[in-house]
Amino acid sequence: MLGSSYRKRLEADLVRWVDGGLLSAESAGAIRRSVAREQGGFRLPALLGLLGGLLIAASVAAFVAANWEEIPRLVKLGAILLAIAASFAVAFRLERAGSLRGADAAVTCGVLIFAAGLALVGQMYHLPADWPGGSLLVAIGALLAAFLMRSSGALAIALVALCAWSGGRWEEAESGAHFGFFVLYLPAVWLALSRNNRLIQHLVVLAGAFWLGMAPGQWLFHSFDYGLIAYGLAVAALYVALGAVALDRGGPGLLTACLPWGVLGLVVLLNVELVRILDHEETRAGRAFLFVFYAYAAALTAVAFLAATARERRFAWPLAAALALTLAVPAVFWSGIALGMAGKIVVASLVLLAATALVVAGAAGGVRRLVMAGSVLFGVAILILLWQTVGTLLDQSLFFLVAGAALIATATGARRLFARLNPPETEAA
Repeated sequence: MLGSSYRKRLEADLVRWVDGGLLSAESAGAIRRSVAREQGGFRLPALLGLLGGLLIAASVAAFVAANWEEIPRLVKLGAILLAIAASFAVAFRLERAGSLRGADAAVTCGVLIFAAGLALVGQMYHLPADWPGGSLLVAIGALLAAFLMRSSGALAIALVALCAWSGGRWEEAESGAHFGFFVLYLPAVWLALSRNNRLIQHLVVLAGAFWLGMAPGQWLFHSFDYGLIAYGLAVAALYVALGAVALDRGGPGLLTACLPWGVLGLVVLLNVELVRILDHEETRAGRAFLFVFYAYAAALTAVAFLAATARERRFAWPLAAALALTLAVPAVFWSGIALGMAGKIVVASLVLLAATALVVAGAAGGVRRLVMAGSVLFGVAILILLWQTVGTLLDQSLFFLVAGAALIATATGARRLFARLNPPETEAA
């Protein structure tokens, strides 16, 4: 599935290449036609069909609810089974007719009816209330439908139900990681790898992040500890590194979906750390519990792998530097200098340097989301520093002056370096 940002960039590149004589107009037209075919056609009919099916399902549900008490139990159960069977029969017929998206919509509707039917059956026969168990049954049924009918909608429902089941069991046990999650998550990942569906890829990544968020255990959440921020930064850095490796080496789209969510985590948590270092009441370090060490080990390994094996080093090395600077921020809190002026200057410098490195990596690699993330991080950090000063206003003025001068000097040096590495064609000849 091609994103709109890619298509816009490709169109701009095609116009520039044709104007520069690097590509003929006929070849540019052939590329546009190829891209149009890869998009798979207009999706409005399938979307309208899905919405219509949902409305019909809602109509049936409202009718049944209005006459629920008068309907015998066996009739209720038979109606549920008949509705599920009808949905899958329609899906099979649409697939035979070549309407793959229509078939996906019908399967999705059938899985939703199955989920609602479980709740109704439990109510009819007064089964014990166990909503995590019901979520598990929905996840299993949706995974089977996704496997048998190759339905992306069913797989999306399975991922949501899986998270509900795992979260419910985690809440009941009041303990640490729920490893039963992977019994269904790994098959879901396997199915997602065979689909070129960006929504599914993002849902798989978010489901993994959901489990990682639960892994440290409830005791940390019930009494919030700032070590969780360090853990979150390490997980975010791991996500960014995995996404960057996949982007650099043409890896699966499932891994590239890690990049935007990891970058979002970095931007939010780094700004939280900056606010925290400037507030005397919030500068305590937090405990470096076991999962922090696990996350740091995984993140540092991934960052080192990115830097060592990257094909596009102008993209990978600045990004690896940004991640290393990010991981250094919690160390300032753990070092004991957080309360002093030195700690404030170091954290502010690390955040601004990480933001700059993200912008450099994004510009060098043509990854606009990195440029945007770095710019947002830099801008918000400046606003935070203006809101809560680094020492006195004079100290803050000096800090901005030195940082600005350093950036200008770096920009000048980079411009000269790029000019040497990429001389004009006449000089190169």
